[in-house]
Amino acid sequence: MQIKEPLFEFVEHRTKNRIIFLFALGLFLLGIPFSRFLMSLGGFVLVINWFLEGNLLNKVKSIFRSKIVLSCLILYVVHLLWLIPSQNIGYGMSDLRIKIPMLFIPFIFFTSEPLSRREFRILLQMYILGTFISSFAGFVSYIIKDLSDKREMALFISYLRFEINICFVSFVCLYLLLKERMPTLYKVIITIALCWFVFFLIYSGSLTAICLFFIIIPVIIVKTIMNNQHKFLRYAIPSFFVVIVAAVSGTVIHCVKQYFHVDFSMETAAKYTADGNPYFHDPQKQYVENGNYIYTYISDVELEEAWNKRSKINFHGVDHNGFPIRTTLIRYLNSKGLYKDRVGVETLSEQDICNIEQGIANIAYTHRLNIINRIYSLMWELNDYYYTGSIIGYSIPQRIDLWKHSVSLIKKYPLWGVGTGDVKDAFANELVLKNSLLAGTNMRSHNQYFTFLIAFGIIGLAFILFSIIYPPFALRKMGDSLFLVFLCIIMISMFTEDALEPQDGVTFFSFFYSLFLFLSPNDKRKIEIS
Repeated sequence: MQIKEPLFEFVEHRTKNRIIFLFALGLFLLGIPFSRFLMSLGGFVLVINWFLEGNLLNKVKSIFRSKIVLSCLILYVVHLLWLIPSQNIGYGMSDLRIKIPMLFIPFIFFTSEPLSRREFRILLQMYILGTFISSFAGFVSYIIKDLSDKREMALFISYLRFEINICFVSFVCLYLLLKERMPTLYKVIITIALCWFVFFLIYSGSLTAICLFFIIIPVIIVKTIMNNQHKFLRYAIPSFFVVIVAAVSGTVIHCVKQYFHVDFSMETAAKYTADGNPYFHDPQKQYVENGNYIYTYISDVELEEAWNKRSKINFHGVDHNGFPIRTTLIRYLNSKGLYKDRVGVETLSEQDICNIEQGIANIAYTHRLNIINRIYSLMWELNDYYYTGSIIGYSIPQRIDLWKHSVSLIKKYPLWGVGTGDVKDAFANELVLKNSLLAGTNMRSHNQYFTFLIAFGIIGLAFILFSIIYPPFALRKMGDSLFLVFLCIIMISMFTEDALEPQDGVTFFSFFYSLFLFLSPNDKRKIEIS
Protein backbone atom coordinates (compact mmCIF):
# COMPACT_ATOMS: atom_id res chain seq x y z
CA MET A 1 0.00 0.00 0.00
CA GLN A 2 1.35 3.40 -0.93
CA ILE A 3 2.08 5.73 1.97
CA LYS A 4 0.56 9.16 1.64
CA GLU A 5 2.11 12.20 3.27
CA PRO A 6 0.12 15.30 2.27
CA LEU A 7 1.22 18.36 4.19
CA PHE A 8 -2.19 19.00 5.70
CA GLU A 9 -2.02 15.60 7.42
CA PHE A 10 1.20 16.72 9.01
CA VAL A 11 -0.54 19.44 10.98
CA GLU A 12 -4.13 18.30 11.40
CA HIS A 13 -5.36 17.14 14.80
CA ARG A 14 -2.51 19.04 16.49
CA THR A 15 -2.82 21.86 18.96
CA LYS A 16 -1.75 25.36 18.05
CA ASN A 17 1.27 25.15 20.37
CA ARG A 18 2.33 21.84 18.86
CA ILE A 19 2.18 23.30 15.36
CA ILE A 20 4.28 26.28 16.47
CA PHE A 21 6.73 23.87 18.11
CA LEU A 22 7.09 21.88 14.87
CA PHE A 23 7.41 25.13 12.93
CA ALA A 24 10.30 26.18 15.21
CA LEU A 25 12.02 22.84 14.64
CA GLY A 26 11.62 23.35 10.90
CA LEU A 27 13.25 26.79 11.15
CA PHE A 28 16.18 25.24 12.96
CA LEU A 29 16.61 22.45 10.41
CA LEU A 30 16.47 24.85 7.48
CA GLY A 31 18.74 27.35 9.23
CA ILE A 32 21.51 25.09 10.57
CA PRO A 33 23.06 24.60 7.09
CA PHE A 34 21.60 27.74 5.60
CA SER A 35 21.08 30.77 7.80
CA ARG A 36 22.13 32.06 11.22
CA PHE A 37 19.02 34.25 11.15
CA LEU A 38 16.73 31.23 10.82
CA MET A 39 18.58 29.50 13.66
CA SER A 40 18.07 32.53 15.91
CA LEU A 41 14.44 32.89 14.83
CA GLY A 42 13.81 29.20 15.50
CA GLY A 43 15.26 29.58 18.99
CA PHE A 44 13.13 32.65 19.70
CA VAL A 45 9.92 30.94 18.54
CA LEU A 46 10.80 27.80 20.50
CA VAL A 47 11.30 29.66 23.79
CA ILE A 48 8.21 31.91 23.44
CA ASN A 49 6.04 28.91 22.57
CA TRP A 50 7.38 26.97 25.56
CA PHE A 51 6.27 29.73 27.91
CA LEU A 52 2.90 30.12 26.18
CA GLU A 53 2.20 26.39 26.59
CA GLY A 54 1.94 27.00 30.31
CA ASN A 55 2.36 24.33 33.00
CA LEU A 56 5.75 25.88 33.74
CA LEU A 57 6.00 24.70 37.34
CA ASN A 58 5.56 21.05 36.43
CA LYS A 59 8.03 21.41 33.58
CA VAL A 60 10.69 22.87 35.87
CA LYS A 61 10.03 20.18 38.49
CA SER A 62 10.42 17.43 35.89
CA ILE A 63 13.76 18.91 34.82
CA PHE A 64 15.14 18.94 38.36
CA ARG A 65 13.94 15.38 38.96
CA SER A 66 15.76 14.02 35.91
CA LYS A 67 19.39 13.00 36.26
CA ILE A 68 19.68 12.78 32.50
CA VAL A 69 18.57 16.29 31.56
CA LEU A 70 20.57 17.76 34.46
CA SER A 71 23.60 15.93 33.11
CA CYS A 72 23.06 17.58 29.72
CA LEU A 73 22.97 21.02 31.38
CA ILE A 74 26.37 20.48 33.04
CA LEU A 75 27.99 21.56 29.77
CA TYR A 76 26.55 25.05 30.09
CA VAL A 77 26.91 25.20 33.87
CA VAL A 78 30.67 24.63 33.56
CA HIS A 79 30.92 27.68 31.28
CA LEU A 80 28.86 29.65 33.80
CA LEU A 81 30.82 28.64 36.92
CA TRP A 82 34.23 29.14 35.30
CA LEU A 83 33.25 32.72 34.50
CA ILE A 84 33.66 33.57 38.21
CA PRO A 85 37.50 33.55 38.28
CA SER A 86 37.76 35.23 34.86
CA GLN A 87 39.18 38.72 34.47
CA ASN A 88 37.68 39.41 31.04
CA ILE A 89 34.02 39.27 32.07
CA GLY A 90 32.89 40.92 28.84
CA TYR A 91 34.29 38.14 26.66
CA GLY A 92 32.96 35.52 29.06
CA MET A 93 29.43 36.95 28.90
CA SER A 94 29.62 37.01 25.11
CA ASP A 95 30.65 33.35 25.14
CA LEU A 96 27.76 32.46 27.45
CA ARG A 97 25.36 34.22 25.07
CA ILE A 98 26.66 32.18 22.12
CA LYS A 99 26.41 28.95 24.16
CA ILE A 100 22.83 29.62 25.34
CA PRO A 101 21.37 26.92 22.99
CA MET A 102 23.19 24.38 25.20
CA LEU A 103 20.90 25.50 28.01
CA PHE A 104 17.43 26.05 26.58
CA ILE A 105 17.28 23.43 23.81
CA PRO A 106 17.80 20.37 26.07
CA PHE A 107 15.19 21.30 28.66
CA ILE A 108 12.61 22.45 26.10
CA PHE A 109 12.99 19.23 24.10
CA PHE A 110 12.90 17.17 27.32
CA THR A 111 9.62 18.73 28.42
CA SER A 112 8.02 18.35 24.97
CA GLU A 113 6.11 15.41 23.55
CA PRO A 114 8.36 13.12 21.44
CA LEU A 115 7.93 13.30 17.68
CA SER A 116 5.81 10.87 15.76
CA ARG A 117 7.53 8.81 13.08
CA ARG A 118 6.00 11.01 10.37
CA GLU A 119 7.02 14.25 12.09
CA PHE A 120 10.56 12.99 12.51
CA ARG A 121 10.77 11.91 8.87
CA ILE A 122 9.45 15.18 7.48
CA LEU A 123 11.73 17.27 9.69
CA LEU A 124 14.77 15.32 8.48
CA GLN A 125 13.61 15.93 4.93
CA MET A 126 13.54 19.65 5.70
CA TYR A 127 17.16 19.40 6.87
CA ILE A 128 18.04 17.70 3.59
CA LEU A 129 16.26 20.47 1.70
CA GLY A 130 18.07 23.24 3.58
CA THR A 131 21.46 21.63 3.04
CA PHE A 132 20.71 21.01 -0.63
CA ILE A 133 19.73 24.66 -1.18
CA SER A 134 22.84 25.85 0.62
CA SER A 135 25.23 23.54 -1.24
CA PHE A 136 23.64 24.02 -4.67
CA ALA A 137 23.64 27.82 -4.28
CA GLY A 138 27.31 27.68 -3.32
CA PHE A 139 28.13 25.44 -6.28
CA VAL A 140 26.34 27.73 -8.75
CA SER A 141 28.02 30.79 -7.24
CA TYR A 142 31.42 29.12 -7.57
CA ILE A 143 30.85 28.26 -11.23
CA ILE A 144 29.30 31.58 -12.27
CA LYS A 145 31.68 33.86 -10.37
CA ASP A 146 34.70 31.66 -11.21
CA LEU A 147 35.88 31.78 -7.59
CA SER A 148 39.46 30.71 -6.91
CA ASP A 149 38.81 29.07 -3.53
CA LYS A 150 36.17 26.38 -3.23
CA ARG A 151 35.76 27.20 0.44
CA GLU A 152 33.82 30.22 -0.80
CA MET A 153 31.01 27.82 -1.73
CA ALA A 154 29.97 28.12 1.92
CA LEU A 155 27.86 31.22 1.33
CA PHE A 156 25.84 31.37 4.52
CA ILE A 157 27.75 29.78 7.42
CA SER A 158 31.42 29.09 8.15
CA TYR A 159 33.08 26.62 5.80
CA LEU A 160 34.11 24.29 8.63
CA ARG A 161 30.53 23.91 9.88
CA PHE A 162 29.26 23.75 6.31
CA GLU A 163 31.40 20.71 5.47
CA ILE A 164 30.31 18.94 8.66
CA ASN A 165 26.68 19.49 7.65
CA ILE A 166 27.38 18.03 4.20
CA CYS A 167 28.93 14.97 5.82
CA PHE A 168 26.09 14.46 8.30
CA VAL A 169 23.27 15.05 5.83
CA SER A 170 24.71 12.29 3.64
CA PHE A 171 24.11 9.86 6.47
CA VAL A 172 20.67 11.35 7.11
CA CYS A 173 19.78 10.46 3.50
CA LEU A 174 21.17 6.98 3.98
CA TYR A 175 19.20 6.59 7.22
CA LEU A 176 15.91 7.56 5.56
CA LEU A 177 16.52 5.14 2.69
CA LEU A 178 17.33 2.24 4.99
CA LYS A 179 15.08 2.83 7.99
CA GLU A 180 11.96 4.68 6.86
CA ARG A 181 8.98 3.58 4.79
CA MET A 182 8.32 6.17 2.10
CA PRO A 183 6.69 6.40 -1.33
CA THR A 184 8.94 5.45 -4.23
CA LEU A 185 9.11 9.05 -5.44
CA TYR A 186 10.47 10.17 -2.06
CA LYS A 187 13.13 7.46 -2.15
CA VAL A 188 14.18 8.50 -5.66
CA ILE A 189 14.48 12.16 -4.62
CA ILE A 190 16.49 11.30 -1.50
CA THR A 191 18.74 8.98 -3.51
CA ILE A 192 19.45 11.84 -5.92
CA ALA A 193 20.15 14.12 -2.97
CA LEU A 194 22.54 11.54 -1.48
CA CYS A 195 24.45 11.29 -4.78
CA TRP A 196 24.63 15.09 -4.93
CA PHE A 197 26.03 15.39 -1.40
CA VAL A 198 28.67 12.70 -2.01
CA PHE A 199 29.66 14.41 -5.27
CA PHE A 200 29.78 17.79 -3.54
CA LEU A 201 31.89 16.38 -0.73
CA ILE A 202 34.51 15.08 -3.15
CA TYR A 203 34.30 18.03 -5.55
CA SER A 204 34.82 20.59 -2.80
CA GLY A 205 37.82 18.68 -1.47
CA SER A 206 36.83 19.10 2.17
CA LEU A 207 39.47 17.00 3.92
CA THR A 208 37.82 17.17 7.34
CA ALA A 209 34.45 16.03 6.04
CA ILE A 210 35.95 13.39 3.75
CA CYS A 211 37.98 11.95 6.62
CA LEU A 212 34.90 11.90 8.83
CA PHE A 213 32.97 10.26 6.02
CA PHE A 214 35.47 7.44 5.59
CA ILE A 215 35.94 6.88 9.32
CA ILE A 216 32.21 6.40 9.86
CA ILE A 217 31.38 4.43 6.69
CA PRO A 218 32.76 1.08 7.99
CA VAL A 219 30.51 1.32 11.04
CA ILE A 220 27.47 1.95 8.87
CA ILE A 221 28.34 -0.86 6.46
CA VAL A 222 28.67 -3.39 9.27
CA LYS A 223 25.40 -2.30 10.91
CA THR A 224 23.61 -2.38 7.53
CA ILE A 225 24.78 -5.88 6.70
CA MET A 226 23.89 -7.17 10.16
CA ASN A 227 20.50 -5.52 10.63
CA ASN A 228 18.82 -4.82 7.29
CA GLN A 229 16.47 -7.47 5.93
CA HIS A 230 16.01 -5.92 2.47
CA LYS A 231 18.43 -7.85 0.27
CA PHE A 232 18.94 -5.08 -2.28
CA LEU A 233 19.58 -2.35 0.28
CA ARG A 234 21.61 -4.71 2.43
CA TYR A 235 24.22 -5.17 -0.26
CA ALA A 236 23.73 -2.40 -2.83
CA ILE A 237 24.23 0.59 -0.53
CA PRO A 238 27.32 -0.78 1.26
CA SER A 239 28.72 -1.68 -2.17
CA PHE A 240 28.11 1.88 -3.33
CA PHE A 241 30.13 3.28 -0.46
CA VAL A 242 32.87 0.66 -0.86
CA VAL A 243 33.30 1.81 -4.47
CA ILE A 244 33.51 5.44 -3.32
CA VAL A 245 36.10 4.59 -0.65
CA ALA A 246 38.16 2.50 -3.09
CA ALA A 247 38.10 5.24 -5.74
CA VAL A 248 39.18 7.99 -3.35
CA SER A 249 41.80 5.79 -1.66
CA GLY A 250 43.24 4.82 -5.04
CA THR A 251 43.38 8.48 -6.06
CA VAL A 252 45.21 9.44 -2.87
CA ILE A 253 47.74 6.60 -3.18
CA HIS A 254 48.41 7.45 -6.83
CA CYS A 255 48.91 11.15 -6.04
CA VAL A 256 51.30 10.45 -3.18
CA LYS A 257 53.40 8.05 -5.23
CA GLN A 258 53.52 10.43 -8.18
CA TYR A 259 54.36 13.37 -5.92
CA PHE A 260 57.37 11.93 -4.11
CA HIS A 261 58.85 9.52 -6.66
CA VAL A 262 61.85 11.34 -8.19
CA ASP A 263 64.01 10.19 -11.08
CA PHE A 264 67.09 12.48 -11.04
CA SER A 265 70.84 11.98 -11.15
CA MET A 266 73.51 14.68 -11.02
CA GLU A 267 75.77 12.58 -13.22
CA THR A 268 73.30 12.37 -16.10
CA ALA A 269 71.52 15.72 -15.62
CA ALA A 270 71.99 18.30 -18.39
CA LYS A 271 74.54 20.98 -17.46
CA TYR A 272 73.52 23.66 -20.00
CA THR A 273 70.34 25.06 -21.51
CA ALA A 274 69.59 25.04 -25.24
CA ASP A 275 70.99 28.60 -25.33
CA GLY A 276 74.24 27.48 -23.67
CA ASN A 277 73.60 28.96 -20.22
CA PRO A 278 74.53 26.83 -17.19
CA TYR A 279 71.80 25.11 -15.21
CA PHE A 280 71.61 25.41 -11.43
CA HIS A 281 70.96 22.09 -9.66
CA ASP A 282 70.37 21.72 -5.93
CA PRO A 283 68.63 18.42 -5.17
CA GLN A 284 70.08 18.52 -1.66
CA LYS A 285 67.27 20.85 -0.57
CA GLN A 286 64.98 17.86 -0.79
CA TYR A 287 62.18 20.01 -2.15
CA VAL A 288 60.06 17.55 -4.10
CA GLU A 289 56.83 18.30 -5.94
CA ASN A 290 55.01 16.32 -8.63
CA GLY A 291 57.86 13.84 -8.85
CA ASN A 292 60.61 16.41 -9.50
CA TYR A 293 63.17 18.29 -7.45
CA ILE A 294 62.06 21.91 -7.56
CA TYR A 295 65.55 23.42 -7.49
CA THR A 296 67.00 21.64 -10.50
CA TYR A 297 67.32 22.69 -14.14
CA ILE A 298 67.14 26.41 -13.23
CA SER A 299 68.52 29.24 -15.35
CA ASP A 300 67.60 32.52 -13.65
CA VAL A 301 68.98 34.59 -16.54
CA GLU A 302 66.65 32.95 -19.04
CA LEU A 303 63.71 32.84 -16.64
CA GLU A 304 63.86 36.58 -16.02
CA GLU A 305 64.18 37.51 -19.67
CA ALA A 306 61.47 35.12 -20.89
CA TRP A 307 59.06 35.95 -18.08
CA ASN A 308 59.31 39.71 -18.48
CA LYS A 309 58.40 39.33 -22.16
CA ARG A 310 55.17 37.52 -21.29
CA SER A 311 53.93 39.20 -18.13
CA LYS A 312 53.34 42.72 -16.85
CA ILE A 313 54.47 41.62 -13.39
CA ASN A 314 58.24 41.88 -13.09
CA PHE A 315 60.25 38.74 -12.44
CA HIS A 316 61.44 40.27 -9.15
CA GLY A 317 57.89 41.24 -8.13
CA VAL A 318 55.25 39.26 -6.26
CA ASP A 319 52.14 37.34 -7.30
CA HIS A 320 48.62 38.17 -6.13
CA ASN A 321 49.19 36.11 -2.98
CA GLY A 322 52.26 38.13 -2.05
CA PHE A 323 54.85 35.46 -2.86
CA PRO A 324 57.85 36.09 -5.16
CA ILE A 325 57.04 35.52 -8.83
CA ARG A 326 60.33 33.68 -9.21
CA THR A 327 59.34 31.05 -6.64
CA THR A 328 55.82 30.62 -8.03
CA LEU A 329 57.14 30.38 -11.61
CA ILE A 330 59.76 27.77 -10.72
CA ARG A 331 57.25 25.64 -8.84
CA TYR A 332 54.69 25.90 -11.64
CA LEU A 333 57.19 24.88 -14.32
CA ASN A 334 58.34 22.05 -12.09
CA SER A 335 54.77 20.81 -11.63
CA LYS A 336 54.40 20.54 -15.40
CA GLY A 337 57.68 18.68 -15.77
CA LEU A 338 59.29 21.60 -17.65
CA TYR A 339 62.84 22.90 -17.27
CA LYS A 340 63.10 26.31 -15.61
CA ASP A 341 64.58 28.14 -18.60
CA ARG A 342 63.53 30.13 -21.66
CA VAL A 343 62.04 27.11 -23.44
CA GLY A 344 60.02 26.20 -20.35
CA VAL A 345 58.51 29.70 -20.04
CA GLU A 346 57.74 29.89 -23.76
CA THR A 347 55.96 26.54 -23.54
CA LEU A 348 53.47 27.96 -21.04
CA SER A 349 50.03 28.94 -22.29
CA GLU A 350 48.41 32.29 -21.60
CA GLN A 351 46.26 30.57 -18.97
CA ASP A 352 49.42 29.24 -17.32
CA ILE A 353 50.87 32.77 -17.16
CA CYS A 354 47.62 34.02 -15.64
CA ASN A 355 47.68 31.18 -13.08
CA ILE A 356 51.20 32.10 -11.98
CA GLU A 357 50.29 35.78 -11.67
CA GLN A 358 47.33 34.73 -9.50
CA GLY A 359 49.70 32.86 -7.19
CA ILE A 360 48.87 29.33 -8.33
CA ALA A 361 52.16 27.48 -7.90
CA ASN A 362 51.16 24.01 -9.09
CA ILE A 363 49.18 22.92 -12.15
CA ALA A 364 47.42 20.38 -9.90
CA TYR A 365 45.85 23.27 -7.98
CA THR A 366 43.76 24.06 -11.06
CA HIS A 367 42.16 20.62 -11.12
CA ARG A 368 38.36 20.88 -11.22
CA LEU A 369 38.09 18.01 -8.73
CA ASN A 370 39.19 19.81 -5.60
CA ILE A 371 40.21 16.68 -3.74
CA ILE A 372 43.21 16.40 -6.10
CA ASN A 373 43.99 20.04 -5.40
CA ARG A 374 43.83 19.50 -1.63
CA ILE A 375 45.97 16.36 -1.69
CA TYR A 376 48.77 18.10 -3.58
CA SER A 377 48.41 21.21 -1.45
CA LEU A 378 48.59 19.19 1.76
CA MET A 379 51.69 17.31 0.63
CA TRP A 380 53.41 20.60 -0.21
CA GLU A 381 52.45 22.11 3.16
CA LEU A 382 53.81 19.18 5.15
CA ASN A 383 56.96 18.92 3.06
CA ASP A 384 57.69 22.64 3.36
CA TYR A 385 56.91 22.63 7.08
CA TYR A 386 59.20 19.64 7.65
CA TYR A 387 62.22 21.27 6.02
CA THR A 388 61.72 24.97 6.78
CA GLY A 389 59.16 25.20 9.59
CA SER A 390 57.00 27.48 7.42
CA ILE A 391 53.39 27.78 8.61
CA ILE A 392 52.01 31.01 7.09
CA GLY A 393 49.19 30.25 4.67
CA TYR A 394 49.22 26.53 5.53
CA SER A 395 46.25 24.95 7.30
CA ILE A 396 47.81 21.77 8.75
CA PRO A 397 51.16 23.30 9.83
CA GLN A 398 49.25 26.16 11.45
CA ARG A 399 47.20 23.67 13.42
CA ILE A 400 50.35 21.87 14.53
CA ASP A 401 51.81 25.17 15.73
CA LEU A 402 48.60 26.09 17.54
CA TRP A 403 48.43 22.66 19.19
CA LYS A 404 52.01 23.02 20.46
CA HIS A 405 51.19 26.33 22.10
CA SER A 406 47.91 24.92 23.44
CA VAL A 407 49.77 22.13 25.21
CA SER A 408 52.25 24.66 26.63
CA LEU A 409 49.38 26.77 28.00
CA ILE A 410 47.54 23.74 29.40
CA LYS A 411 50.64 22.77 31.39
CA LYS A 412 50.54 26.16 33.13
CA TYR A 413 46.92 25.75 34.29
CA PRO A 414 46.33 21.97 34.29
CA LEU A 415 43.55 21.54 36.86
CA TRP A 416 41.20 24.51 36.64
CA GLY A 417 42.23 26.33 33.44
CA VAL A 418 42.15 30.10 32.96
CA GLY A 419 38.38 30.59 33.09
CA THR A 420 35.61 31.12 30.55
CA GLY A 421 36.41 34.76 29.89
CA ASP A 422 40.20 34.55 29.64
CA VAL A 423 40.67 31.86 26.99
CA LYS A 424 41.12 34.28 24.11
CA ASP A 425 43.51 36.60 25.98
CA ALA A 426 45.56 33.76 27.48
CA PHE A 427 46.05 32.10 24.11
CA ALA A 428 46.93 35.36 22.37
CA ASN A 429 49.48 36.13 25.08
CA GLU A 430 50.98 32.66 24.76
CA LEU A 431 51.52 33.13 21.02
CA VAL A 432 53.27 36.45 21.68
CA LEU A 433 55.36 35.02 24.52
CA LYS A 434 56.58 32.12 22.36
CA ASN A 435 57.22 34.40 19.34
CA SER A 436 54.81 32.41 17.19
CA LEU A 437 54.38 33.52 13.59
CA LEU A 438 50.64 33.41 14.32
CA ALA A 439 50.81 36.01 17.08
CA GLY A 440 48.28 38.78 16.50
CA THR A 441 46.12 36.66 14.18
CA ASN A 442 43.38 36.10 16.80
CA MET A 443 43.58 32.35 16.15
CA ARG A 444 42.59 29.73 18.72
CA SER A 445 43.55 26.11 19.36
CA HIS A 446 41.67 24.59 16.40
CA ASN A 447 41.01 21.71 18.80
CA GLN A 448 37.93 21.81 20.99
CA TYR A 449 39.44 19.51 23.62
CA PHE A 450 42.45 21.81 23.97
CA THR A 451 40.16 24.83 24.19
CA PHE A 452 38.19 23.18 27.00
CA LEU A 453 41.41 22.25 28.81
CA ILE A 454 42.74 25.80 28.53
CA ALA A 455 39.48 27.27 29.82
CA PHE A 456 38.41 24.70 32.41
CA GLY A 457 41.40 22.44 33.04
CA ILE A 458 41.23 18.67 33.49
CA ILE A 459 38.44 18.97 36.05
CA GLY A 460 36.21 21.05 33.79
CA LEU A 461 36.88 18.83 30.77
CA ALA A 462 35.92 15.76 32.81
CA PHE A 463 32.56 17.36 33.67
CA ILE A 464 31.98 18.29 30.02
CA LEU A 465 32.77 14.82 28.68
CA PHE A 466 30.48 13.32 31.31
CA SER A 467 27.74 15.75 30.23
CA ILE A 468 28.04 14.63 26.60
CA ILE A 469 28.61 10.88 27.05
CA TYR A 470 26.48 9.88 30.05
CA PRO A 471 22.96 10.77 28.75
CA PRO A 472 23.06 8.64 25.57
CA PHE A 473 24.45 5.67 27.49
CA ALA A 474 21.83 6.08 30.20
CA LEU A 475 19.08 6.21 27.56
CA ARG A 476 20.65 3.39 25.51
CA LYS A 477 20.86 5.63 22.45
CA MET A 478 24.22 4.35 21.27
CA GLY A 479 22.41 1.68 19.28
CA ASP A 480 20.60 4.37 17.29
CA SER A 481 22.51 4.50 13.99
CA LEU A 482 21.83 8.14 13.20
CA PHE A 483 22.66 9.33 16.72
CA LEU A 484 25.85 7.26 16.68
CA VAL A 485 26.89 8.85 13.39
CA PHE A 486 26.11 12.33 14.73
CA LEU A 487 28.07 11.77 17.94
CA CYS A 488 31.05 10.35 16.03
CA ILE A 489 31.08 13.38 13.71
CA ILE A 490 31.02 15.78 16.68
CA MET A 491 33.61 13.98 18.81
CA ILE A 492 36.03 13.42 15.93
CA SER A 493 35.67 16.92 14.46
CA MET A 494 36.54 18.35 17.88
CA PHE A 495 40.10 17.07 17.39
CA THR A 496 40.74 19.43 14.49
CA GLU A 497 38.24 22.26 15.02
CA ASP A 498 36.83 24.48 17.75
CA ALA A 499 33.52 22.86 16.88
CA LEU A 500 31.51 24.17 19.85
CA GLU A 501 32.65 27.79 19.88
CA PRO A 502 30.72 29.65 17.11
CA GLN A 503 26.94 29.98 16.97
CA ASP A 504 26.44 27.61 14.04
CA GLY A 505 28.56 24.91 15.70
CA VAL A 506 26.82 25.28 19.07
CA THR A 507 23.38 25.16 17.46
CA PHE A 508 24.22 22.16 15.28
CA PHE A 509 25.41 20.19 18.32
CA SER A 510 22.71 21.28 20.78
CA PHE A 511 19.82 20.78 18.38
CA PHE A 512 20.63 17.32 17.01
CA TYR A 513 21.98 16.02 20.31
CA SER A 514 18.76 16.96 22.13
CA LEU A 515 16.58 15.91 19.20
CA PHE A 516 17.91 12.35 19.21
CA LEU A 517 17.89 12.08 23.02
CA PHE A 518 14.47 13.50 23.86
CA LEU A 519 12.32 13.74 20.72
CA SER A 520 13.25 10.55 18.91
CA PRO A 521 10.14 8.62 17.82
CA ASN A 522 11.86 5.40 18.80
CA ASP A 523 11.16 6.27 22.43
CA LYS A 524 7.39 6.40 22.82
CA ARG A 525 7.49 6.71 26.59
CA LYS A 526 8.49 9.71 28.64
CA ILE A 527 12.05 9.76 29.87
CA GLU A 528 12.30 8.37 33.38
CA ILE A 529 12.92 11.17 35.81
CA SER A 530 14.15 9.19 38.74
